[in-house]
Amino acid sequence: MLRSTYRYGPLTARVRGRKSFMLVKSDYDAMLTSENVQAALRRLEKSQYQRFVAPLLIGESSMGKAEENLNKAYQAEFNFILSNLRDREAIGFFNEVNRSLELRSIAALLKSIILSVDWGRAVDYLFPCGEIDASSCRTLIESKDFKKAVQLIKEKLLARDINRIWEEAEDPARKALEVEVAIDAYASKRVWERLNGFRGRDRECTKLTGIALDTTNIMTVLRMKKLGFQQALIEKYLIPIQYRMRKDELERAVAAPTEKDSIKMLTAGFYVNIVSPLISTYAVKEDLSLFEIAFKRFHSNLCEKIFIHPFFHLGVALAYLYLKWYEVRDLIAILTGKHLGLASERIALYLTLHQPPHPI
Repeated sequence: MLRSTYRYGPLTARVRGRKSFMLVKSDYDAMLTSENVQAALRRLEKSQYQRFVAPLLIGESSMGKAEENLNKAYQAEFNFILSNLRDREAIGFFNEVNRSLELRSIAALLKSIILSVDWGRAVDYLFPCGEIDASSCRTLIESKDFKKAVQLIKEKLLARDINRIWEEAEDPARKALEVEVAIDAYASKRVWERLNGFRGRDRECTKLTGIALDTTNIMTVLRMKKLGFQQALIEKYLIPIQYRMRKDELERAVAAPTEKDSIKMLTAGFYVNIVSPLISTYAVKEDLSLFEIAFKRFHSNLCEKIFIHPFFHLGVALAYLYLKWYEVRDLIAILTGKHLGLASERIALYLTLHQPPHPI
């Protein structure tokens, strides 16, 4: 107890302080009912985002610039955590988490190039972070230079696999998904390996990461099943880690004939309460994002529970970064919805924080 207080006492206090300034449900509701993008942005003038939204309130501002500034706000939070770490294992872990975000940014960039998505549309889901900035993303997307984009991947074995997919796969949609899941699996394994040295209450990081990895595997199975990938190829891109999902349960989901059959296989395990209420809705909408959103809401609630207990451990910092990530993605979703003129009820379906467990 004394050791954990010495190692993480100052960091935990600072993180809890910053957590108290996160947006609350009334802030979300006010933004959702705002008349337009500018009115929604004004709701952030007195928040932690003030210095990032202030330039957007002067004259006309593009959605691309708004997303870029909000992504910078998240990166600033990540840098704050890194600057306050003193333990070598903790620094290594969070650096790996940061790199995983960069790799997923590269995956989104490569996906845009493969599918010939223009910059105006790509900016809706790109999240440049770390060394990956919006300007370089735009240049690569507009030039459609896949080979140059792959050079952003410094990990040689991963870059080799991505180039192989580019050469061998034919259908653009299948190619884009294969690239995305290959990068996701690689990044996730690297993060998990960094957790091996954690002990005591620092293992809260294992719980938060493990649930996220289970979700990644589940969504990989469902998405690849829906696109008709064969069982052997799906197995190739699964993360060889199960946290709350049993290995045999995952194997049955992979072997099922369709994604709908795979979903039914998930109703006998740990995630039954997340999956079961959505089955009838999916039968009508056939939109897999329903499950992805529900998993994020479940995960965000786990992160919130970390702050209920007055202990000093590294999980507090990780939970905070997860929550800030969800908050920034939510803000971008709200602004995008306002930009497109969507009703507040429809926008809310795609949000993670301050929402009911299921998007129905």
